Amino acid sequence: MSLFHYIDNEVPAFGEWDSVVQSGGSTIVQSADAAFPERGSVGLRCTTTAGNLAYVQKDFGAEAWPAGAWRAIGFQFYLHSPPSVGYTYQMYGKATVAYNDFGLFMYPNRNAKAWISSGGFKYTSSFTFELARWYWIVVMIRRADSVVASNGELQCYINGVPLTPQLNLNNFTKFASWDYVRFGNGGAGRDDYIADFDEIKIADSYPEPFAPTPETEHPEAARTVVLFRRDSSDSREFADYCVSELDIPRSNLCPLPNATANETLADYATFQAEVETDLAAWLALNPTVDANCSCFLIGHGVPGYFMVAGSRYSVASRLMNYGNAFTPGGVTNLLYNPTVVERFTVSGLRATGSYLCSRIDADTLQHAKDILDAGLTVSGLTALPATDKLYSDDSTYRASLTCQHLRIITEGLGVFADDAFVWGDCGTPSFGSAGSRAVFCDDSADSADTLRATSELFDAIVTNGYAAGLGFSASGCSLNAECFFEMLRIGGSLAEAFAVAISKLDYTTVAVGSPVMTVAFQSGGYNVYRGLGGIEGIDWENPIAYLVPGPNSITLAQDLSPGQRYIYAVRAVSSAGIEERNTHVIAYANTDEQGILLPAPLTRPKDPTVEVQQSALLIGFTYLTPIGFADADGFDVLGDNGTGQLDLENPVATVEKSRNDRFDFEVSIARPDTPVLLAVRARRGEQVGPVSKIVFVPLVSAPTSIQIL
Repeated sequence: MSLFHYIDNEVPAFGEWDSVVQSGGSTIVQSADAAFPERGSVGLRCTTTAGNLAYVQKDFGAEAWPAGAWRAIGFQFYLHSPPSVGYTYQMYGKATVAYNDFGLFMYPNRNAKAWISSGGFKYTSSFTFELARWYWIVVMIRRADSVVASNGELQCYINGVPLTPQLNLNNFTKFASWDYVRFGNGGAGRDDYIADFDEIKIADSYPEPFAPTPETEHPEAARTVVLFRRDSSDSREFADYCVSELDIPRSNLCPLPNATANETLADYATFQAEVETDLAAWLALNPTVDANCSCFLIGHGVPGYFMVAGSRYSVASRLMNYGNAFTPGGVTNLLYNPTVVERFTVSGLRATGSYLCSRIDADTLQHAKDILDAGLTVSGLTALPATDKLYSDDSTYRASLTCQHLRIITEGLGVFADDAFVWGDCGTPSFGSAGSRAVFCDDSADSADTLRATSELFDAIVTNGYAAGLGFSASGCSLNAECFFEMLRIGGSLAEAFAVAISKLDYTTVAVGSPVMTVAFQSGGYNVYRGLGGIEGIDWENPIAYLVPGPNSITLAQDLSPGQRYIYAVRAVSSAGIEERNTHVIAYANTDEQGILLPAPLTRPKDPTVEVQQSALLIGFTYLTPIGFADADGFDVLGDNGTGQLDLENPVATVEKSRNDRFDFEVSIARPDTPVLLAVRARRGEQVGPVSKIVFVPLVSAPTSIQIL
């Protein structure tokens, strides 16, 4: 496409236009209220009354129009009120010969129907404009190849969907050149007309509408294309709701002119005719959107299933494999169960020939909006409530490190209370008090054979308020909970989580919910680390467990090698996900040569002292329990009984440790008649700790009695 002109209505004083005509009470003005809302701040507003003209004009100076060449005019159009008298000229380009114009006109009070005209050839389209809605309109004319050729064409597109063209036109002499393009009301005798024009493009082929540049390479609203039924007011309204609530660009709304109201279509060929073919044609006219697109959202009222050999296939599953030949029985999903779960990019998706996709549908428009709203509510949480739970019948997953990293309470399937997630074969679910209710996955067959009546997924989402769901329209394929939740944990979108969790495409999996929904798990808690020997052996990059806030103990399943000393440490993680950098040891694990776990060690008592008294020795010492060591029940005082060697089997005294907040201890023993060695050790049950430093007490004469003179 060669773009001849992009007319910027923000240039002051109609600076992009060559002339402005306003007569009587009719006006055409530059107004912020008339601006196309997704780019720029000023558009054109035309208001006509009493048959007076009002328009702006761009002159081309009888520019040559080559034989066989196209001329196209595209613009954003917003109708406030249609004409009430005659028809109004909305826009047209005029050729050198009088009345050889082409453009879009509008009938009065005939449901605002479009009238396309070209050099005396005209037709009334079946398309009816709604008030208060932006339309991307492109009017195109092809000049015939020669005087004798009748191969001229007239075409009009509304939001990328062609109206019935006028073909075989003998218009060669009528369009040797063209003079100008005009916007507004250019016909006398027309009145009561108000409309806005913006984003005007003049080209030699179809000009695509403005599409905003996505902020990142990852899936986001600007990379999501919404499919809607063009001829359903509810479906159109839901598409508009995606624009206002999800910030999906208007350029990304794909109207399906042939789609019916049937939820399940008879066969794949019918699905092609109603959905796939029109989607392909629309993407071809919107190459920028096509290049940006990573995800499809199947909107309310769009067919959701088609039948193949007696089984109900999912449109969402099919569109994840869009662009590839349909394969009955399904194909391997190349995005499934990656070695490392990472967010997708458009280039990465294109390399696998895959798209992301989800569906939002329900029995009513309001229920469809409720699903979208529920997704916005979940996305808006700074973190899931600490009381929310993940219910799953996969006990192996619940015990895994990956699941621990979610920092969420887990339980097996049962009555779902404080439920954020449900994952598994749910049978007939029972719902208690609601949690955040983010995602409900039922992996049983036929759990999602309809979203407009009664199914497990319908009941969970429509009746019980889940924001999203995953199920099957027939017998299911494999689902991977670990990849699904890990994608959500790292900040991936719901559509990305669906993509890594589903083993087959072109099959029966039904993914429901806002594709851009995210889930913020609790970040705070504790990370547990392990190493060999001492602190220097800890691998601080790879925790062995993740804990939620609150518990002060944990049971870990660990493989321990014989004859090793393991050290365990815990670091707190703040609610913002910031980990402290301490090296506090909380436990040691020692194994004997047979690999049997030995009890936590006792430490050595400190600072033993002996005070010689009249008939006794007062023995004092200090005992502190370092982190990672066991608390003592009591202490043994050891002596040598005059042999010069401590008797470890027969303590000369014991001390009980009644309180854990007591650190200094003392005990008296009878004063021996010979020099003595004394020491102290801690005791816990049958376990004894290392002996303290030894104190030598020499033979000391008894103090002499005081004589009174």
